[in-house]
Amino acid sequence: MTPNTLIELLLNNDHKFITGVPDSIFKHLIIEVNKDTRFEHVITNNEGESCALAAGYHLATGKTPIVYLQNSGLGNTINPLTSLLDEYIYSIPTLLLIGWRAVPGEKDEPQHKRMGAITPELLNLLGIPYAIAESDTEMMELIFQKAQTHFDTHKKPYAILFPRDTIKPEKTKKQEEAIPKNSILREELLELIVKNGSDNDVIITTTGKTSRELYEIRERLGQNHARDFLTVGSMGCAATIALGVAMQKKDRRVILVDGDGACLMRMEALATIGHVQPDNLLHILVDNNAYESTGSQKTLSDSVDFATIAKACNYRSSMTTDNLPEFTQALIQFDKGPSMLVVKSYPYSRPDLGRPKTTPIENKVAFMQQLGSTTCKQ
Repeated sequence: MTPNTLIELLLNNDHKFITGVPDSIFKHLIIEVNKDTRFEHVITNNEGESCALAAGYHLATGKTPIVYLQNSGLGNTINPLTSLLDEYIYSIPTLLLIGWRAVPGEKDEPQHKRMGAITPELLNLLGIPYAIAESDTEMMELIFQKAQTHFDTHKKPYAILFPRDTIKPEKTKKQEEAIPKNSILREELLELIVKNGSDNDVIITTTGKTSRELYEIRERLGQNHARDFLTVGSMGCAATIALGVAMQKKDRRVILVDGDGACLMRMEALATIGHVQPDNLLHILVDNNAYESTGSQKTLSDSVDFATIAKACNYRSSMTTDNLPEFTQALIQFDKGPSMLVVKSYPYSRPDLGRPKTTPIENKVAFMQQLGSTTCKQ
């Protein structure tokens, strides 16, 4: 099914308000939705927020909104699905388009395995009926008819699960990406962090390509990976993981490499960090204004001043830069945290970027051992 075929099915069923958190399965759909003026489209910072926005739309119009998400984001929707949209609370009809990563029997990344296996079971537990998307247009028309009958009868959410490759991109000529002159790339920043750090530093990276790039930099430089915690999945949680480590290992500098989308998803972490005041925590936020791992859809960071927010949350210092020498100087001169360095970068990664050859468990064990967590057994 092409994105435009799905768009016409949505519009034919009067679904014109769409909100969600970008997912790679819906990458091509989101591209086309952004071009189509018949839609009102809002990207939110987490999936629970999408549900709340959808509820507000329904309250104001009486119409059925669309919420799209990856199944890994279902956890963020549990509270609004059960305490806001549910038929026993406000009974708000909502069409959930869910990208189904790690369908049982399908090879996928380890962070998707558990949620992939339990997605249908979880929807059943929540009392949300669902269908599995079909590539055939006539079959999809029947699914939408079933969903509409459900909305008319029950006034509560209905889900359509989209396995990978259900939506095929429109045929367009692929263009070579031109990186603007003087742009800062995330991989450059990571290499500067590695080369200007000390053997006592630990680095905690956010999920996605940041962790993959750090792994490959260590490989290229022939360095050990044990001082790096490579967060997979758990989007937005790296900041609080870093806080937990910094609180317990006060003799180590903890360098957190965060992303704008991840920070926006769990911005409450800034308030907690500012309250706890770990003086050994350096928070580097790579702001490329994109959900790069899912197709470089824009985040909301172009209207957010992270450095000012960090300062308002009681960080000792914060600054924003788009200058590599300035960033390097701030990195070397870091004295006392919590401190935030926001670096404006270009959303790009190498086409041949690989994935860590170690498992998350192996990463955890090595990291704990080098921290001296001798009780760690696996």
